[in-house]
Amino acid sequence: MGLGMELPLLLAIGIVVLGPKRMQTMLGHVARVKAELHKPSRRIKSQLPGEIEAALQDGRNDDETSSGARHREDGL
Repeated sequence: MGLGMELPLLLAIGIVVLGPKRMQTMLGHVARVKAELHKPSRRIKSQLPGEIEAALQDGRNDDETSSGARHREDGL
């Protein structure tokens, strides 16, 4: 039984046990908590490309600096 079959069954049991009004309130709370838990994930996903680009550029700058230093040493 996959999640597709379990979810409607759980919702039906919840409505029977809690009643429709309390079940609606409970689902509202669950939705808010889920949204709050997704905020840090979205923040990380939005910052990640910029951090990767900055790290790549720092790596390129380090490579250029060290290769330039090697060329100067060879010329002396």
